[in-house]
Amino acid sequence: MQFNHEHRSGYKKSAKSKKLPAKYEDMQYKKPTFKVWHLPYLEWEQNYRSYFKKYYGDTNLKLNPSMIVMHYTVIPTVEGTYRALSRNEVSVQLMVGPDGTIYELMPLNRRCTGAYGVNHVALSIEMVASTESDLLSRSKQVFASFCLVKYLMAKYDIPLSKIVAHYEVSEGKKRVPEYTDLYDKVYPDRYPPSSARLDPGPTYMNWLRSYLKENPPSREDL
Repeated sequence: MQFNHEHRSGYKKSAKSKKLPAKYEDMQYKKPTFKVWHLPYLEWEQNYRSYFKKYYGDTNLKLNPSMIVMHYTVIPTVEGTYRALSRNEVSVQLMVGPDGTIYELMPLNRRCTGAYGVNHVALSIEMVASTESDLLSRSKQVFASFCLVKYLMAKYDIPLSKIVAHYEVSEGKKRVPEYTDLYDKVYPDRYPPSSARLDPGPTYMNWLRSYLKENPPSREDL
């Protein structure tokens, strides 16, 4: 299993404006629905308990989320992403497909391994895209992710300050104080430089945060 600072290649920065496009301001929030497509996570329980003990200091697999981490997959298809996660015993709770379909890959109250350093506190959302530019080119997928995050913020009372990018998690404690790594004695407070992340990109995160500031979550979103 490649839990420790998994490295992915193929990242490219977007040339798009960091300002939220006006079209998203006109779109109406829609409560997300999930298509259940669970990874075989029950088969991994023993390995996951060992993982959480090694890196986070306990064997608990239950999650009370206080953070949401945004990712993109690099792999361009939902099927390819599912296969890769299954093959490597790596997990996230949610995946947003190119057409805006939201897949539940694990129960939301179950710890995943998708965001090294904060898996003990965070929900992870993978957006299927090869690059940030690829992601930003699909408005249906982007807006579905906005609605999903808004819904989860309302459901779990998560503040906007705890909606973070994978690249921000990789910066470690200076950006995400909850970052925990009890195993790595060389880089205990951040990812090693060779494992730095760029996903899902600063433009996407600016768009997401702008949308959420203009449309803050409420109980009516549930």
